[in-house]
Amino acid sequence: MKLILIDGNSIFFRAYYATAYGGGALMQNKEGVYTNALFGFVNMMEKILEEDYTHILVAFDTSKPTFRHLKSEDYKKGRPPMPKEMAVQVPLIHQYLEHKQIEDISVEGYEADDIIGTVAKMAPANVKVDIYSSDKDLLQLISDNVTVKLIKRGITEIEAVTPASFYQSYQIDHHLMVDLKALMGDSSDNIKGVTGVGLKTAIKLIQQYGSLDNVLLNKEQITGKLGENLKNEAEIAREAYFLAKICDEVPLELTFKDLAKKTENSAALVGFYQEMDLHSFIKQMDLENKEIEYQKISDEETLKAVLKDKLAVHIEFFDSNYHLSEIVGFGISDGKNHYYLPRDFALNSAVFKAYLEGDLIKYTYDLKAFMVKMLQENIIIKGFQFDLLLAAYLYKPHIARQEFKVIAGDLEYYNLEYDDVIYGRGKKKTLPDEEIYALHIVKKAKAISVLKEGLIKELKLNEQLYLLNEIEIPLTLVLAEMEYHGISLDLELLKAQKTTLKAQLVTLEKEIHSLANKTFNVNSPKQLGEVLFVDLGLETGKKTKTKSYSTSVEVLSKLVNEHPIINKVLEYRQLNKLFSTYLEGLENSLFPDQKIHTIFNQTLTATGRLSSLEPNLQNIPIKTEQGREIRKLFVAEKGHLFIAADYSQIELRVLAHLSGAKNLLKDFNEGLDIHSETAKKVFNSDHVSNEERQRAKAVNFGIIYGMSAYGLSEDLNISRNEAETFIKKYFLVYPEVKEFLDEQIKWAQKEGYVETIFKRRRYIPELKSPVFTVREFGKRTSMNAPIQGSAADIIKIAMVKLALYLKTNNLKSKILLQVHDELILEVPNEEEEIILQALKEIMEKAVELKVKLTVNVSKGESWYQL
Repeated sequence: MKLILIDGNSIFFRAYYATAYGGGALMQNKEGVYTNALFGFVNMMEKILEEDYTHILVAFDTSKPTFRHLKSEDYKKGRPPMPKEMAVQVPLIHQYLEHKQIEDISVEGYEADDIIGTVAKMAPANVKVDIYSSDKDLLQLISDNVTVKLIKRGITEIEAVTPASFYQSYQIDHHLMVDLKALMGDSSDNIKGVTGVGLKTAIKLIQQYGSLDNVLLNKEQITGKLGENLKNEAEIAREAYFLAKICDEVPLELTFKDLAKKTENSAALVGFYQEMDLHSFIKQMDLENKEIEYQKISDEETLKAVLKDKLAVHIEFFDSNYHLSEIVGFGISDGKNHYYLPRDFALNSAVFKAYLEGDLIKYTYDLKAFMVKMLQENIIIKGFQFDLLLAAYLYKPHIARQEFKVIAGDLEYYNLEYDDVIYGRGKKKTLPDEEIYALHIVKKAKAISVLKEGLIKELKLNEQLYLLNEIEIPLTLVLAEMEYHGISLDLELLKAQKTTLKAQLVTLEKEIHSLANKTFNVNSPKQLGEVLFVDLGLETGKKTKTKSYSTSVEVLSKLVNEHPIINKVLEYRQLNKLFSTYLEGLENSLFPDQKIHTIFNQTLTATGRLSSLEPNLQNIPIKTEQGREIRKLFVAEKGHLFIAADYSQIELRVLAHLSGAKNLLKDFNEGLDIHSETAKKVFNSDHVSNEERQRAKAVNFGIIYGMSAYGLSEDLNISRNEAETFIKKYFLVYPEVKEFLDEQIKWAQKEGYVETIFKRRRYIPELKSPVFTVREFGKRTSMNAPIQGSAADIIKIAMVKLALYLKTNNLKSKILLQVHDELILEVPNEEEEIILQALKEIMEKAVELKVKLTVNVSKGESWYQL
């Protein structure tokens, strides 16, 4: 038998400070609860628990004084209080141990060391005892049956101390450890020893006299300063012995049998890990990752008999970019019966094609990807009324990773494996044996079926079914068609722009080399740093972690007047980014049809806005003319033109609606220039200057993002007092806005989230942070999320209504892009007038607010002309 005794305080402190000293943000769960010490503690515990043992106990100190404090008021005096970020994690440690079914105990008046000493003494003679701690005080407990395992680094480096190894290290018997500490003292516990006695002297004294008592009995024979100190400080040494000696007679209300190894409460543990966002530990548990029975279908008759209403249908891709990825196979499940369809059979099955194109109700995961891939196969899918990816995003928008297993795990479903485990990653990624990936596919189909009802129930409670069924699912079908259609590039112009930009880069590089009086790699931050700060002797800024000179934009911008090379370097970098990121990036993203087919990510942002990737078309430059030139590459197909519609000041209009600010509503509905009107009211003047209008504009938009007086002062280059006065006047003009923003913060502090007009939620765990700056960010987010999220919802609704209009009227016009508040359509020349009229009307009437929505429409043959 083996008993494991763990110094809980030692491991807890080690776990916290291992991550607290890095300077970065401490781990938190989605509710803002700190979890870094919990993570480290669990990690260490799980490694310890890999040992073969029969009994276990974790001992903790209490916050109350012990019998040692009664002896010495100075005992452990001067220790800093536990950081509050650490203190809040103490209950979490006990919850973890409770779920693991591991006894943990603390006894008032005693320390963890005393409990460990008592239990070690309690253990029967035939039981081997291992003590885990980083505290050398426990070395006094070692014996033939007791080993102290000193934790040196995390849990990866452990020194097992036995009587033999102790003697080898100290050249005295282990039972004299307390005598050793009594003579030399212990600064960590504020225990005074004999003045001038360190480790070497203490060992020498004990070797010569055998014990502390004998040293003190013979103190008269010891000469010099050491002897004098021993005579004067004998009582100090005796007190130190008392304080250092572990008490092995702590009154305990448990027996050795109570410490027997128990089966962990897996369900409670998983729920706890889930709540704490410690998903990696759930993965280690490998919960319920069991095989399930399924049927492989390879003939039409069997498939026809299986297909019915309300089935989960999963399409498995080999790669994340479904536009290019091969299909691995299909899974079908009703939650109880599960089926695998090989790719080639499914894609050539008339029965399966008819089912996908039919009206029977179906459920899936990532409907957009499914639809895009099927469009490539000339299959137009119908009947899909549930998308697990979209539903999970609405219910838990904070889910960090968009991977099936992670999302399912966040919904407390664990019978899945990571794709990387099945297929590998990087160069090692490959298709395994069919039975391996078939099971993986079927498990996903089952998860969709099993999770559907619960998610629908939760969304109904949150009043989010409209958001799912009337906005997000219809929108995903629109986005799929946008992605599939793609957008054309002018390849000749692309080639010309590359040639021009490359020539400019070569010229700039030569000029930089000339100014530096040497040839070097301008793209190398290290070489550039040496040139600027060593060769040219410019004033150095900060250094990077690699000890090289920082050449960041922030650093270089401060040196623009110091040397002409700086502007050249900044210009070179700007052009090089345009060349590599955009021109080469777009060229590398071209599909065989000579179009760009981006992916619109519908489930990424916390605000509900769409994002774009592979490539990111929402990030095409617009601020500089050279950047804008890239937009000339995006052209309408022959016989077509682009028509763009952009919501005017939609977030300010949403703010007016949500706050009910009378002055804002009146000015918007009368079609007035909102920034000029704001300036007139704030400055109490019928005529305002352009500068005053710009100030009003900065406040109008800054208010939406919770801008502080400091932020406004920086933005407008005015004093903080001026900025504070301006904001106060603003809220006097629009008191309803101040009231609305304050209400959002109060609601978020109480409920943990804010929501949009259409019930989209943004959770704000930052408001619970003990860190002031994090809480302030939470407040700003609370104010902004309902506004920005509502604006995102409105343009989504407009897209759905516009797509329905195009389809109902059999128009050939296509929605191509959605960039923030703007929609871009590709329109046949003959449909131009129809679309110009309909587009503006549909978008302006997409939703009914207290304020008018205004849309600006433009047209052109390229994106640049819009």
